[in-house]
Order: sequence, then C-alpha cells, then structure tokens
Amino acid sequence: MATGAPHLTGPIRINVAGELLSLGYALLGKLGEGASSGVFDARRLEDGRRVAVKVSRTDIPEPALVVARMQTEWNVGRGLRHPHLVGVYDGGVLSDGRAFLVMERLHGHDLLDELESKGALLPVRALQIARQTCEALQVLHRRGAVHRDVKPENVFLCADGRLPDHVKLIDLGILALPDDDPERAHETTGQFIMGTPLYLAPEQATGARPDARTDLYALGGVLYHMLAGRPPFEGDDPTEIVSRHLNAKADSLGGLLPDLPESIVKLVHHCLEKDREDRPATAQEVITAIDLCIERLAVVIGPPPSLRSAPLPELPLPGAASDWLRYSELVQRYVEAYFPGESAPPALRVSVFEVGDARQSYLKAQATADANRERADLAARDRILQRELHQRRAHHVSAALERARLRVKEASRVADENATALDAVDDAYDNELALLRALTGGEVGDANLRALAARHQSLEVVVLQRTERTAGLDAARALELAAAEQLAALRGEDLDVQRALSEGDLDEQDDGYRNEQAAARAVDHAISALRLVEQSCVRLLFEYVRFLTLPGR
Repeated sequence: MATGAPHLTGPIRINVAGELLSLGYALLGKLGEGASSGVFDARRLEDGRRVAVKVSRTDIPEPALVVARMQTEWNVGRGLRHPHLVGVYDGGVLSDGRAFLVMERLHGHDLLDELESKGALLPVRALQIARQTCEALQVLHRRGAVHRDVKPENVFLCADGRLPDHVKLIDLGILALPDDDPERAHETTGQFIMGTPLYLAPEQATGARPDARTDLYALGGVLYHMLAGRPPFEGDDPTEIVSRHLNAKADSLGGLLPDLPESIVKLVHHCLEKDREDRPATAQEVITAIDLCIERLAVVIGPPPSLRSAPLPELPLPGAASDWLRYSELVQRYVEAYFPGESAPPALRVSVFEVGDARQSYLKAQATADANRERADLAARDRILQRELHQRRAHHVSAALERARLRVKEASRVADENATALDAVDDAYDNELALLRALTGGEVGDANLRALAARHQSLEVVVLQRTERTAGLDAARALELAAAEQLAALRGEDLDVQRALSEGDLDEQDDGYRNEQAAARAVDHAISALRLVEQSCVRLLFEYVRFLTLPGR
C-alpha cells in the first residue's frame, strides 16, 4: 500500500489529509465509508503505529449532529484501555468543522461474517462471545453511556493470536448519555430510528430515552442469533420488524433447539422482555447468568478413575480464565479420587497446594482489577458528562458569536446608512441657511417678507427631516453598541468555556490517566496471576500422570 496521501474523493478531500498530517497522522488509504463517516488506514507519525482514522462527512443531513456524536465517542473512549472495547487514541474537530477520531486498527472479521459463513454457533462459544461483549457494555454503562447499536456487525472477532474469539465492541457512533438532550437521546437524523431494526429494543422504536437495559435487549437478540442461526425477528420490511419487536414474542429457543439447556433459554428470553423493567437491570447481572450457564455446560466429572483407566483432561486454551479455574478444580478432584486421604505422594500434595494457592491469588488479583476498572469508569463518568456540557455550551456560544457578529455587521450597516442620510440632510440644511442669508442684509419690506416666509418653511421641513434622521442614527448607534457589547460578552464566555475544556483536558491527562494506568496495571497483575494458575495446573497434571505411570502402580 502506498505511503503517500491517498487519492481522496467525494466527501473526504485532500485538504483533510493535509490537516491530519499536520496533526501527526499520515493517511495511507481508505478502509471504507459509512452513512455518516469515512474510515482510513493511517500511520501515527510519532511511533509508526498503524491506526484507523474516522472522519465525519458533510454531504449528509444534520452533519453537526454527527460531529456531536463523534465528540461524545471521543469523550467516552479517550484514554480508556479495555480488552473488549476498540481503543480511541485521539479526536477533535478539523478546521472545516468535521470531526475526526483516531482509533485502534483491528484485524479479523465481525460476528455477522462468522454467522453468515458458519451458521449457528456452539452454545459455549456463543456464551463466551456474549460475555465479552457484556464486559464492554458494562464499562460503557458505568461511564454513563448507552451503545444503542449492539449487533453482530459491531461485535468484532480479533485475529490477534489471543483467544479464538477475542471480542472488541466497535462503532460507538450513536452513543447516548442518560442526561443527553432530548433530540440526541432517541430518534434523530431524518426518518431513521437510532439502532438496527433486527436488534432494536421496543423503547428505541417508541422514542423513549435509552438506558443500559436497551443494550441488554440487543445483546439478547445477538445471543439468540448466535444460537438459532437467525435473529429473533427477520424480514425484508424494517417497519414490520420494528412492529414485531413492539408487539410479538420471539419464537422460543427451547422449541427451536430442544437440547439447549433451559438456563440459556431463560437468559436469552429474559433479555428480550418487551418491558425493560422485566429485563436484567445491569450488565453484571447478565455476566453472572452467563457464567452460570457456562458452568453447567462444563464437562461433568465422571466416576473415580480405575487402575486400568485414568482420565487425562484436556488443557484449556491460554487466557481462558474461567476454563482454567474449572480445570484446576477438575484435576484436584481426580487426584483426590485416585489418592484418597494422605496417600498422595508429597510432591503431588505440594502441586495440589500450589494450584489452590495460585487460584486464590488469581481471584484476589482479578477482584482488584475489577475494582480498579469500576473506580476508573465511575470517575470518568463525571468527566465525560462535564466535557459534554462544556462542548455543548461551546457549540451554543460559537453559534451565538456568529449571530452576534452578523448583528454587529448589520447594525453598523444601518448606522452608516443613517449617517449618510443625515449628511445629505445637513447639506440641504446648509443650503437653506445660505438662501436665507441671501435674503437678509437689506431693509424690511413686503417682498422680502414673502421670500423669507417661503425659505423659512423650506428650512422647517429640512429641520424636521434632520430631527428624524438624527433619531434614526441615534437608535442605530444604540443597536450597534448593544450588539458590540453582546459580542464582547460572548467572546468572554467563549474564553471561559475554552478554559474549562482545557482544564478538563488536564484533569483527563492527570486523574484520568492515573486511573487508567492503575486499572491497566491491575489487569496485568491478574493476567500474571492467571499464568501462575496455568503453570501450576500443568505441573499438577504432570505429577498426576507421573505417579499414575510409576512401575507397580
């Protein structure tokens, strides 16, 4: 791929590439274009890292609304480091008014591609994908945001060498905040309801304000799709699909999949309740339910092994924490079954102890990581809302400034017109006085009396005109002064709001950065603790096999 500026056409032009280059990002080529923005492959000049840059379009209805939404996406995602949310590194507004976001460059494919190519997924795989998605939603919800468009296309399966299904929730472009303006909270651009009809919560269809349970409804729809191979409602008419979300019940998963455990069926249909009050209240509630479902799907431990048949349980995939925790318990139970009481050799007993100790250390480290993550999210919530308020105030002040500039310009034009007209009247006044002066200097008589009367009458007309013009000029000057004073006040307000935004940036760089670093460090510790669980399980498995295969056993 070429390293120079790509050929940009349509709504994204070459000047944008130049401005982004000045900000430290070299566009390499276009990755795609959506209804409201274009996405580009880019290189960050600072360190050479490949990133994705999203730039809003201007040839769409209500481009300012798209800019506001991308700013919200930047506010919510800035500085956030989470394994299941696409990273947002930078953002802002370009000189031509378009918004831009610099994001993590992902490799892989989305869940919709997976479903279209492979059909329904195995229940345990579907649950693991849903759990990771729910972890991402939990972070957004704690930060005061609602995704509003959870769908397979926005569940990205990363090909990054980690778990086979490492999920990243993407496209936060229609995020809503609970304290959002009414026009931004639900139905917005044109005639389109915000959200995808196939997974649309009933409250989105009616224009009610969304909340966390709105996302959980959509997640239930995605989980239904993964298990059944199709969405809860489908068809060619979006209006009909929306109507069914409002009025019809989805076909029972238990009827479609008789062998599916009842706990999974209940979980999915619980999320798909029409009334949000009947759904799970939080993402954590869904995560807990998913964990219970996965636990019930785990391999049931069989009878104690015999001398002729000792089981050798398969190792889990690296990084699959819940699988390793179950595995550690499984191997320990096998050891206890084969070596009851104190009959286990000392080395084997040491390995059993190490596994238990590693498991407890991991659980403690994970609890710390969860607490730090929650602390960072809740602290970010206030900063996000404050920045949203400051940005909206900045937007209103900017618009008011523009109107004030136009008012000053118009008031000055009217004042100039009145001043020019008054100058013309003054010329007429001077002329009348000159004519009157020519009639004076002689003796009083009937002839000059009549001439004086005529000139005096003309002068009175001019004086009246001058009085009117003077009043008009005074009024115009007053309006001009008022407009200038308003403009000055708005400039002061603009400085205040820009100062508030700058201070918010400093808070983000200080408190926000520290919180995210603490959360990331705690996650690193939890990962290291999980590695110890994995290693201790492998050692225990080795000792278990070694003693079972000793001569004479």
